[in-house]
Amino acid sequence: MINSILKRWSFNSGFIVILLFAFSGNVDSQNSLLTDSSRFKKFLPDYVKFQYAGGIGFISTGAGYTFFNDKLDISFFYSYIPHMISEDDLHSVSLQFTSKLLQYKISESIEILPLNLGFFIHHTFGNKYWIRQPAHYPDKYYWWSPGRNAGLFTGGEIKTKLLSGKTPASGTAFYFRIGSRILYLASIVGNDEIPFREVIELGFGVAIYR
Repeated sequence: MINSILKRWSFNSGFIVILLFAFSGNVDSQNSLLTDSSRFKKFLPDYVKFQYAGGIGFISTGAGYTFFNDKLDISFFYSYIPHMISEDDLHSVSLQFTSKLLQYKISESIEILPLNLGFFIHHTFGNKYWIRQPAHYPDKYYWWSPGRNAGLFTGGEIKTKLLSGKTPASGTAFYFRIGSRILYLASIVGNDEIPFREVIELGFGVAIYR
C-alpha cells in the first residue's frame, strides 16, 4: 500500500511543485480564496529542484528555503530508483543543508557560486532498509543501518535569469555536486582495496527560484 502511494506521488511530484510556483505568481489575484496573499506566499518554497544521481536516488525532486541572503539552503528531496537499475523500486527522502561560501556576480543575469558545501541525511523505505537492527542479528553486529545514513558533498552552481519575466519564476540555476556517504568514507580508512573513486557520488541538477 505504501509503495503504491509513493509510486503515484513520484509520478506527479514534479508537476505539483511547478504548480505551486505558478500559483504563487498569481496569488495576488486570488482574493476570493485567500484573504491575505502575502501571508500565504511566505510559506511557499523559495525554489524547487530536479536532480539526477548524486547519492540520493536516480531521479529526485525537491523544494526548500534560503536563509542569510542566500548563503544557506535547506532542502527536502523525494528520490526514486526504478527496479531496472536496482533489486526493487526504491523510494527515499533526504534533508539537505547547503552553505554557499562564494558568490560572484558576472553580469545582471549570471551569478557563479563556485564553492558550495553541504551535509545530508538520507532515509530509504523498505523492509531491507531497516533503522533498528533486527533481532536475528547479534547485539551490535552492525554499527550502521542500511535504511538511514548521512553524507557530505561539495559542488558549484550557476544562477541565470532563464524563465524570469515570462513566468512566475525569478530565475533558474544549474548545479553539480560531488559527495560521499560517511559510511563509505569510514570504510576506506585504512583499506587500500577500495579505490577512492568508488565511494564518490556525482550528481547534476536544476533549480527554479521563486
